[in-house]
Amino acid sequence: MARTPPEILDALRHDQQVHLRKLLEQNPIDLNEAEVVCDMYGIDDPDEIPLVFWAAQSGVSREAIEILMAHGLDITWTNRDGLGVLDIAIKSRRRDLVDLCVEHGVPLTESRRRSGLTPLMLAASFGDKEMVDYLLERGASVDATDKRGMDAIEYARMLGYLEMKKYLEEKKGSQKEKQGV
Repeated sequence: MARTPPEILDALRHDQQVHLRKLLEQNPIDLNEAEVVCDMYGIDDPDEIPLVFWAAQSGVSREAIEILMAHGLDITWTNRDGLGVLDIAIKSRRRDLVDLCVEHGVPLTESRRRSGLTPLMLAASFGDKEMVDYLLERGASVDATDKRGMDAIEYARMLGYLEMKKYLEEKKGSQKEKQGV
């Protein structure tokens, strides 16, 4: 992977879309191989992360990300563990990017991670009721389990989101009623 040129990062940070287009046209780079060095976890230990992950968690506008996509960025890309933009968007509460992922075919109802963690489990892990509702409305199952046998209810409980746990238990009952179980 290659470092992302600082002028591209500045254009993304400041939402300078015209300048961003110009930079990408003048200096084409493989945006899927671009990395950003940053302190992702706030522990003064810089990480090299994919540009697309940095953009999603840093609040880069959807429009600027679409410019990156027009220049070759693959919004459906995942790392070797199956972590993708959808995961970062859920963690960062970026509904706009969740929508963008959906528009480009990223599945909301199944896991792409090696661990089997689903988008619903992730949203429950952050206590994000709005995202949980969004995912349930689009077919996510409360019954889905990861490779350790844990479901979204267990993630909510384990991370201390007891209201979310209760909410998901109610939703699970509703899903079972709809299925006639």
